[in-house]
Amino acid sequence: MNTRDIEYYVQIVKQKNFTKVAKYFQVSQPTITYALQRLEKELGAALITRDRSHHELIITPAGKQLFLHAQSILQEIKMAKAEITQLQKKKLRFGMPPIIGNEYFPKLSSYFIKHQLMEQIEITDGGSRDLYGMIHEGRIDLAVLGSTQPIVDQKLEVELLLDKRFMIVVSKTHPLAQHEVLSFKDLVDEQFVLLNEHYVHPAAFTKLSKQAHVEPKIVYQSNDLAILKSMIRENIGIGFLTEIAIHPEDNLVSIPLSEEIQPRFLISLAKRAQQITTPLQEKVIEVIHEFMKTQKKP
Repeated sequence: MNTRDIEYYVQIVKQKNFTKVAKYFQVSQPTITYALQRLEKELGAALITRDRSHHELIITPAGKQLFLHAQSILQEIKMAKAEITQLQKKKLRFGMPPIIGNEYFPKLSSYFIKHQLMEQIEITDGGSRDLYGMIHEGRIDLAVLGSTQPIVDQKLEVELLLDKRFMIVVSKTHPLAQHEVLSFKDLVDEQFVLLNEHYVHPAAFTKLSKQAHVEPKIVYQSNDLAILKSMIRENIGIGFLTEIAIHPEDNLVSIPLSEEIQPRFLISLAKRAQQITTPLQEKVIEVIHEFMKTQKKP
């Protein structure tokens, strides 16, 4: 089966117009027609029929089935090419979300430098949800991800590194600052400023809201943690953040939740299951393990 024929076929299904597909690939229309005929002959089934009365292309059940597999085939080929290209560069593309990176990367980088790895690592930052997509697409090789529950994905090898709490965060002048612990259901009248959907925090916040049967008021959402901290200091709203996001220099108060059952901020290391583990990748993972041992509470 010709890979180019599969590329043509996917566009036929998407655009349902041979002329547009030919223009898309800058080839003649007969080239597209012959590609379809080759696929149909090889598979022994009609993939597309023409409704001449309505001038439409109709995808047959066999055609729909091929389309599902064709997209996966092309994605795997694209990923294989990217991974092979990356192997030649002898670099490791490492993803780390800003919150986790701010807390751990300055210390972790000293381990990379000690093992002479720093120059071979390309750092990519982004929210955990974004990095999850990037590792699936082959745009990064290894990532530390935050999640609210264990990551189960057949396409990834995932290892839990750390388990942290979510906290309510307020300014030092806020009335809640005097509390040692808070119940989420008692915060129904508070205004919240939150991280947006690029992070895992909204999922944990929604879970707690449903669990407490409340609908907290969210006045602002952003992917900029520094802005949120400033807004919390100004008492524009209170925050909901993992405990590792708050530091003494922030001049904020972190208060744990009293709920017996509550989501956790899980920090995991992920790589693609089908990706060949290179000596460089093995060494980087080994160093990460060495560093994480120092971060686990006795």
